[in-house]
Amino acid sequence: MDFLIVNGTIYDPAHHEVRKGDIALIDGKIAAPLPGHSYRQVIDAEGCIVTVGLIDYHVHYLWGATEGGVEADAVSFCSGVTTAVDGGSAGAGMYEHVYRNFVASSQVRFLNDLLVASGGQSNNQYPENLDAALMDEDKIIHLFKKYPDNLKGLKTRLSHGIIEGEEAVSSIKRTVEIAEKVGTRVIVHVTDCSLPLDQLAELLRPGDVICHIYQGKDHTCLGADGKVLPGLLEARKRGVLFDASNGRNNFDNEVCRAAVAQGFVPDVISSDINNGNGFLQPLHSLPRILSKYIDFGMDWKDVLDCATIRPAELIGMLELGSMGEGTTADVVILKLKEKSVRHQDVAGHSFAGSHVFVPQMTFKDGECVYCQADFT
Repeated sequence: MDFLIVNGTIYDPAHHEVRKGDIALIDGKIAAPLPGHSYRQVIDAEGCIVTVGLIDYHVHYLWGATEGGVEADAVSFCSGVTTAVDGGSAGAGMYEHVYRNFVASSQVRFLNDLLVASGGQSNNQYPENLDAALMDEDKIIHLFKKYPDNLKGLKTRLSHGIIEGEEAVSSIKRTVEIAEKVGTRVIVHVTDCSLPLDQLAELLRPGDVICHIYQGKDHTCLGADGKVLPGLLEARKRGVLFDASNGRNNFDNEVCRAAVAQGFVPDVISSDINNGNGFLQPLHSLPRILSKYIDFGMDWKDVLDCATIRPAELIGMLELGSMGEGTTADVVILKLKEKSVRHQDVAGHSFAGSHVFVPQMTFKDGECVYCQADFT
């Protein structure tokens, strides 16, 4: 089925360009409108932003295999998400099962970071074992060689209650060592971190990612003076990247507000959605998360870049961040509404935002996979 989208405000993240106009989705690709072509439907996008499908760089999608998993397609398309990266739900011990039973059966483009602990994040009762001596380097290397198109990074979590002190230092050093052999990036969960974030950042390489950067528990991104830690600013200059990765317990409104006001904006904004927070406060959905950064002072185009072209670069699929002719027709139609929207966090901080992105239609490979009930 082919579609013609007319009168939209077309935003191309790959070139950071906005134009008013029409686009066609033909044979699963973005195309110029063709006179006389027979379209399944003509969609009037007046007053809407037409852009690439959102890329949620940190999710937990293993519904039925882990206690925190949600069903991939059910939460993706209604949120304008057409590509997602599961943030380390699976370790080497279960990844083959995940690939065959989740990746292959999901319509959303389902990519994975591999948890460096072989058991993965299977449950909410006890954490994974991140002892450096127990990391299965040989199997990790084997899986990255076998599934290079699906595995996009090596994930670890450095939190109190998971790993502490010198063991945490040894663990992250070993993780980086394995990632170097694989040729991939490291993604580090830092909520309630067992190391100061500037100390941790010194151990990371250009291209590695610190996620949950605006968490409000131990060792936040702010110093005692309320300023962003100088070591994090230096790490950014070296090429270390920062993912907001909201989640339920992994974000603090006041920490984020202060950091963004100082220019410490995220490289990536992801949801960290799981079955305890989907469509509920304090997370809700990726569009709702993106919206609050506008109220924190970011331009809406820069905000969308954090969930389109930036993660497209990290997963090595730049085409997914482009609205150019001939690129994959993953497209979302968004309304940027001005209305009062309450944003909360687990610490009890809340504020009323005045903007919210609302997905109207989502297309995956040119196929309509979601439409708001009162749109078109």
